[in-house]
Amino acid sequence: MMAKRLSKALRGKRRWIGIECSGQFTSRSALEKHILMVLQSNELPEDFRLMDFHPSGSEAAVLASEKLDLTAERGFAILEIPHPSYQEVRQCFGADDAFTQHGVVSRTSSGKIRLVRERLMLPRPNRKS
Repeated sequence: MMAKRLSKALRGKRRWIGIECSGQFTSRSALEKHILMVLQSNELPEDFRLMDFHPSGSEAAVLASEKLDLTAERGFAILEIPHPSYQEVRQCFGADDAFTQHGVVSRTSSGKIRLVRERLMLPRPNRKS
């Protein structure tokens, strides 16, 4: 017998944050470790999931940089944040000096990942079967 699936109402609420990151982050794990370190140093909840990651130089990141009129090459990623810690995390990465301080800055956020991808002009990743 299959386990019952949680209804949408019983699942935890979450928000999606679209971030722009410096070209120094060439791998998913490097960016995850850096974000974890930033959250820990600011005494913020460390509960996040790195969903999409497009390092600078990747086709998607180059196209997004051009469409967003960015002069420097940047990488882009989408974070899944539980709703209770969303405000604090968004303030940390949305601060005016966030990019110079952390190498990461929040560009957009939403309750729907599809909207964040559209705003950053990122493709939907292929599903692995």
